[in-house]
Amino acid sequence: MIIGMDGWVNAGKVSTFSVKYLVDKLEAKRFGEILQGEFHDYSIQRPHVSIKEGLIRSYIPPQSVFYYWKGREGLNLILLLGVEPYVNWPKYADAILKVAEEMNVERIYTIGGYLANITLDEETLISSTTNNEKLLDELKKIGSVLTQYSGPTSIYSEIMWKCKTKGIDVVSLWSAVPAYIDGVYPKAAYYILKKIVALTGLNIDLTDLKRKAESFRSSLERRIIKQSELRRLLKNLGKEERKPTYIL
Repeated sequence: MIIGMDGWVNAGKVSTFSVKYLVDKLEAKRFGEILQGEFHDYSIQRPHVSIKEGLIRSYIPPQSVFYYWKGREGLNLILLLGVEPYVNWPKYADAILKVAEEMNVERIYTIGGYLANITLDEETLISSTTNNEKLLDELKKIGSVLTQYSGPTSIYSEIMWKCKTKGIDVVSLWSAVPAYIDGVYPKAAYYILKKIVALTGLNIDLTDLKRKAESFRSSLERRIIKQSELRRLLKNLGKEERKPTYIL
């Protein structure tokens, strides 16, 4: 199972963009949903409505939707594209675990993005955490940095901790995103999905995503040239001596 959520975990839209990319690329089929109402605060994140010429056309509340993809070489995936709940994390995590157990999921991957004082030129740092000590060497081999962190956390930690008692392995992968990025940061999604491919053996061509990341960089560089304030910010970032920030 691969999980991507909107909310606190979604800097650069890395979490939701990565899972949406897989859903579209694999043509995964929707098969279920966690009803979000009891887990959400609508005053914080409101539903989206579409109205044309005075007539309501659609009403879309926050959703957590499951997709299924059956591979040809024995690899099957459950994809969850959702919104991090505001309340009752334990019950929400239990709903995910129920699906995982019923579908015989062997491992869960969670994807997150966090803001950091980095530039476009710096290597995209992918940090990783797991609930199974035996997986640490595997995470080192793919070039991820093992997380060192203590502090406020996300729903992913609730899922990871509950899965530990259920005997389900969880790997949480997080990408650093430049703090000045507004919207989708495809470079981070590309490097996150490269790690997912390496860990799962998923046979998928990421060339189109790599090109999207390169195109995004070119357009951002043009914007930087036009905006003096952003140029000053990047210049100051380049002078700073800093250590990577990790989050779970």
